[in-house]
Amino acid sequence: MSVEKANSKIVVQRFDPSADKEPYYQEYEIPYSKGTTVLSALRYIYENLDRSLAFYSSCRIGKCAGCHIKVDGRTRLACTAVIEDDVTLEPKKGTVIRDLVVETLPGDK
Repeated sequence: MSVEKANSKIVVQRFDPSADKEPYYQEYEIPYSKGTTVLSALRYIYENLDRSLAFYSSCRIGKCAGCHIKVDGRTRLACTAVIEDDVTLEPKKGTVIRDLVVETLPGDK
Protein backbone atom coordinates (compact mmCIF):
# COMPACT_ATOMS: atom_id res chain seq x y z
CA MET A 1 0.00 0.00 0.00
CA SER A 2 1.52 3.35 -1.02
CA VAL A 3 1.08 6.47 1.04
CA GLU A 4 0.36 9.69 -0.84
CA LYS A 5 2.84 12.43 -0.02
CA ALA A 6 1.17 15.34 1.78
CA ASN A 7 3.68 18.14 1.17
CA SER A 8 6.68 19.04 -0.95
CA LYS A 9 9.66 20.97 0.34
CA ILE A 10 10.75 23.69 -2.09
CA VAL A 11 14.14 25.25 -1.35
CA VAL A 12 14.71 28.50 -3.27
CA GLN A 13 17.93 30.43 -3.65
CA ARG A 14 17.14 34.02 -2.74
CA PHE A 15 19.23 37.08 -3.54
CA ASP A 16 18.50 40.78 -3.84
CA PRO A 17 21.72 42.54 -4.92
CA SER A 18 20.45 45.83 -3.49
CA ALA A 19 19.98 44.35 0.00
CA ASP A 20 21.95 41.09 0.34
CA LYS A 21 25.70 40.51 0.39
CA GLU A 22 25.40 36.84 -0.62
CA PRO A 23 22.70 34.50 -1.91
CA TYR A 24 20.91 32.39 0.71
CA TYR A 25 18.39 29.56 0.64
CA GLN A 26 14.83 29.72 1.92
CA GLU A 27 12.65 26.68 2.46
CA TYR A 28 8.91 26.52 1.76
CA GLU A 29 6.46 23.70 2.25
CA ILE A 30 3.58 23.43 -0.20
CA PRO A 31 0.76 20.91 -0.58
CA TYR A 32 1.84 18.04 -2.84
CA SER A 33 -0.28 17.32 -5.88
CA LYS A 34 0.75 14.90 -8.61
CA GLY A 35 1.62 16.77 -11.81
CA THR A 36 2.42 20.09 -10.13
CA THR A 37 4.92 22.06 -12.20
CA VAL A 38 7.74 24.12 -10.73
CA LEU A 39 6.00 27.26 -11.99
CA SER A 40 2.77 26.25 -10.23
CA ALA A 41 4.75 25.70 -7.03
CA LEU A 42 6.38 29.14 -7.35
CA ARG A 43 2.99 30.73 -7.95
CA TYR A 44 1.59 28.96 -4.86
CA ILE A 45 4.50 30.24 -2.77
CA TYR A 46 4.03 33.79 -4.11
CA GLU A 47 0.25 33.84 -3.66
CA ASN A 48 0.05 32.08 -0.29
CA LEU A 49 3.37 32.23 1.55
CA ASP A 50 5.77 34.93 0.37
CA ARG A 51 4.83 37.88 -1.84
CA SER A 52 8.49 38.95 -2.03
CA LEU A 53 9.61 35.95 -4.12
CA ALA A 54 10.75 37.03 -7.59
CA PHE A 55 10.53 34.69 -10.60
CA TYR A 56 9.68 35.04 -14.28
CA SER A 57 6.79 33.55 -16.21
CA SER A 58 5.21 34.46 -19.49
CA CYS A 59 3.71 31.91 -21.85
CA ARG A 60 3.34 29.02 -19.34
CA ILE A 61 3.52 26.47 -22.19
CA GLY A 62 7.25 26.07 -22.82
CA LYS A 63 7.47 28.31 -25.90
CA CYS A 64 9.16 31.50 -24.68
CA ALA A 65 11.87 29.82 -22.55
CA GLY A 66 11.84 32.81 -20.21
CA CYS A 67 11.30 30.66 -17.12
CA HIS A 68 14.58 28.73 -17.36
CA ILE A 69 15.87 28.00 -13.86
CA LYS A 70 17.97 25.29 -12.25
CA VAL A 71 15.88 22.50 -10.75
CA ASP A 72 18.09 20.30 -8.57
CA GLY A 73 21.10 21.52 -10.55
CA ARG A 74 19.66 20.92 -14.02
CA THR A 75 18.48 23.80 -16.19
CA ARG A 76 14.78 23.29 -16.88
CA LEU A 77 11.71 25.26 -17.86
CA ALA A 78 9.74 26.02 -14.70
CA CYS A 79 6.47 25.83 -16.65
CA THR A 80 7.02 22.25 -17.85
CA ALA A 81 9.21 20.65 -15.14
CA VAL A 82 7.05 18.51 -12.85
CA ILE A 83 7.75 18.26 -9.13
CA GLU A 84 7.97 14.64 -8.05
CA ASP A 85 9.74 15.15 -4.73
CA ASP A 86 11.43 17.88 -2.71
CA VAL A 87 13.39 20.26 -4.97
CA THR A 88 16.00 22.99 -4.86
CA LEU A 89 15.51 25.92 -7.25
CA GLU A 90 18.29 28.29 -8.30
CA PRO A 91 18.65 30.95 -10.98
CA LYS A 92 20.20 29.91 -14.26
CA LYS A 93 23.65 31.27 -15.11
CA GLY A 94 23.71 35.03 -15.50
CA THR A 95 23.52 38.25 -13.54
CA VAL A 96 20.84 37.90 -10.88
CA ILE A 97 18.36 40.77 -10.84
CA ARG A 98 16.51 39.27 -7.87
CA ASP A 99 15.93 35.70 -6.66
CA LEU A 100 15.26 33.52 -9.74
CA VAL A 101 15.20 36.40 -12.24
CA VAL A 102 18.39 36.87 -14.25
CA GLU A 103 19.41 39.38 -16.87
CA THR A 104 19.10 37.84 -20.31
CA LEU A 105 20.39 38.99 -23.64
CA PRO A 106 18.47 38.62 -26.91
CA GLY A 107 18.82 35.04 -28.07
CA ASP A 108 19.64 33.65 -24.60
CA LYS A 109 17.77 30.53 -23.59
